[in-house]
Amino acid sequence: MKKVFFLTALVLALGISANVSAETVKAGAKTVINDSYSFKAEFVEKPKMGESVLRITLWDKDGKQVTDLQIIGSYDMASMAGQHSMAPKTILTSQKGFYLFPVNFAMRGKWQLDLVFKQAGKELYAAAIQVGI
Repeated sequence: MKKVFFLTALVLALGISANVSAETVKAGAKTVINDSYSFKAEFVEKPKMGESVLRITLWDKDGKQVTDLQIIGSYDMASMAGQHSMAPKTILTSQKGFYLFPVNFAMRGKWQLDLVFKQAGKELYAAAIQVGI
């Protein structure tokens, strides 16, 4: 029951309809969002217990680095859903134009980072990144 409530709350908070699912992507791989955007999400340093930072680079269709989209991020430990989760929050950009997502890996195990890319409040793409600590 607790898990169903958490997942429902997450879906509502992110504004994701029940029939939209996140595409699993690999950290460090360039991924196409749509005809206008692509991104790459990679860790600044090898992820470890404690705080790690996921750096997201966003490009437009011409290959120019941009910060045009809103990115909402959250994470949770897959085997203990809801126990170590971070509520969805907007990922901020750095002065160099990267989106920086701090993640606190509280313990060893498999984690999932969820990213939702939005433009003018409308969801364009949802991605899930699996991480082993």
